[in-house]
Amino acid sequence: MQNSFKNKLKAGDCVYGTWLRMTSPIVVEALGSVGFDFLHVDMEHSAIDLQMLDYMVLAGTVQNLPLVVRTATQNPADLYRMMDLGVSSFILPRIETAEQCEKLLAGARYAPAGTRGLGGPVRANRWGMTPLEQHLAEAQQETAMIIQIESEAGLANLESILEVPGIDVVYIGPMDLSQALGYPGQVEHPKVKATIQSMTETIRKKGIAVGIHASNTEQAKEWAAQGVQYFTVGMDVSLLQSAGRSLVDSLKK
Repeated sequence: MQNSFKNKLKAGDCVYGTWLRMTSPIVVEALGSVGFDFLHVDMEHSAIDLQMLDYMVLAGTVQNLPLVVRTATQNPADLYRMMDLGVSSFILPRIETAEQCEKLLAGARYAPAGTRGLGGPVRANRWGMTPLEQHLAEAQQETAMIIQIESEAGLANLESILEVPGIDVVYIGPMDLSQALGYPGQVEHPKVKATIQSMTETIRKKGIAVGIHASNTEQAKEWAAQGVQYFTVGMDVSLLQSAGRSLVDSLKK
């Protein structure tokens, strides 16, 4: 499946997605039909396991929509298994050093760029039906690696981290970043906003796209004006609660 959001980022466009924590492929099918450019599958803060991810990947294929998986571990071998299922995009949390970043990114690339193993017939190569050279070329082209900077150490080492080849997006975690700066939860605090702006400028100078989680559409528009291109807004659970609350409020008025 072609990674459409990666092409849009290269063209300078903004792309939008939302987070998934509910353990169901139905959520992928339902939200995959409303116009998002991608969906973030959160394996770090949910009960989604590898078997459920398998079902969700199939649902994403039905919708022709890329799934971006946030991993729960720092083990490159976990990337191999997910990529064999057909996942081609990852968000790697808690990136704090260039060495850590390089090791993880290598796990998503075949040699000579990385350490990903050839697994024989898997979904990613249509169970062996895709010729090897074609599969290697497609994997190189379609893989999207997003790293998450959200700590004091990540901020301090940002310049060296950005020198690691293979980064497509640097995703800023505003909540954890606000905590690292001493203003937990205060995403709108002047120091937090200034740090996000400074990070955005530094990242863009390296030719890398910037991503962030926006609390609402107004916040997304504000950051887009500052050069951010890759956005997550909302979450499956929150969207369901919001729709349910709105319906109940209307019924009880």
